[in-house]
Amino acid sequence: MNLKFFILASLLTTGAVRAQPQPVVTIPDELRTLVQQANTNYPVLKQQQEQIRAGELRVDISRTAMRPNVNLNGNYTYITPVPQFAVPLNGQEVIAKLAPNHSLNGNVSVGQTIYDFGRTDAAIRQAQDNVQVLRRGLEISQQNLAYQVAATYYGIGYLQRSLIVQDSVIKTAGANVQLLVTRLQNGDALQYDVLTQQVRVKAAQNRKIDIQNQLERQLANLTFLTGSVNPNVSQAINQFDLGSAMNIATQPYALDGDLTVALAGNKDVQLAQDRLRSAETDIIVNSKAGKPNIAFSGNAGYKNGYPLNVQELRPNLAAGVGLIVPLYAGKRYQLQNQVAQLNLNASRYAVETANAQFRQSIAQLNADIRSNQTRLANLETQVQQARQALQIANARLQNGVITNVELQSAETGVEEAELGRLNFKYQLLLNQLELKRLLGENL
Repeated sequence: MNLKFFILASLLTTGAVRAQPQPVVTIPDELRTLVQQANTNYPVLKQQQEQIRAGELRVDISRTAMRPNVNLNGNYTYITPVPQFAVPLNGQEVIAKLAPNHSLNGNVSVGQTIYDFGRTDAAIRQAQDNVQVLRRGLEISQQNLAYQVAATYYGIGYLQRSLIVQDSVIKTAGANVQLLVTRLQNGDALQYDVLTQQVRVKAAQNRKIDIQNQLERQLANLTFLTGSVNPNVSQAINQFDLGSAMNIATQPYALDGDLTVALAGNKDVQLAQDRLRSAETDIIVNSKAGKPNIAFSGNAGYKNGYPLNVQELRPNLAAGVGLIVPLYAGKRYQLQNQVAQLNLNASRYAVETANAQFRQSIAQLNADIRSNQTRLANLETQVQQARQALQIANARLQNGVITNVELQSAETGVEEAELGRLNFKYQLLLNQLELKRLLGENL
């Protein structure tokens, strides 16, 4: 029994952090509130949101490539000696300078790309694709967080219900101890019988402590995910009542039909497709890298150094159009194109992998659903039979015609059946959540 309990506890611990989802279970309002709190407070989501804002700014930066650049320029240079010569004038020699000792130049310059053969448009598209990949990553993080909150929430309900079952075991075992003590006093039982039953009570109490420890850990995990010190989980235990929505039969998802709609909703497939589009854009960007560039440049301002009076500042204006045609760059552009093509091929394989993994996950989930449904149906019968066996055992105990070993066997049978049924209900609920996640549905 101890081994089975720890297996169940380990299933809960691992199941609460894996992906979770479903198209059948009705989501409680308090779970929706917890998911909203997680979306508001979880630091990783805030980090990704900031990265998206930075990516959107990179799109704006890319657009500025076709806008003018205006600069205010100023330059002062002291030169000595300067080129000069003597000119005879009125019988005297006059020194004529070809450059000023104090060279001054101030102007406003303007530069703007006129045409870059699609380089800017490709860069804008590339930045937009990168933002889309970031947004898709945020969607996946939000979805995974929501289902992690849901699994933790339902795990709490599972543990709370397990505590009730365990309390029933402790109560029954404790009553049997009192009965055996009375029979010992009457000479109808052995001290061994009393001690054995007391050991069973202690073992049940220790299992209860283990369940409480798991419950506290799950509550701490929910606090971390939602940012709420006291998350509201008052209705979690109700999800494991006999009449709760979680008992609606979960049907395996048909894989023999058209999966186009299902694949289109899967977030991992969508992310792979977004990365494929980004890789296609990279091909375009690299193909434009070696294209010519036509740009306008001009400036207007004041400078000195003009002949006849090199010291005088004079207004000046210059304007022109420049053409840059890359001729050779050491095969850089060809190599960049090859890298981009290889990345594109890898992205195509990534989409195929995501599609295949979706089918694999659905197939494995279907196997789990069918298995858990069958075992749960068997356990429903086993619970009824175990309870009937325990009633008979208790009646025989009252009449003194049953051994302590037989009584423990009957009690253990009920305990195992109850905990087993509860576990498979929980596993089916996780199956429902996992199916919902794979199909891309949000909580």
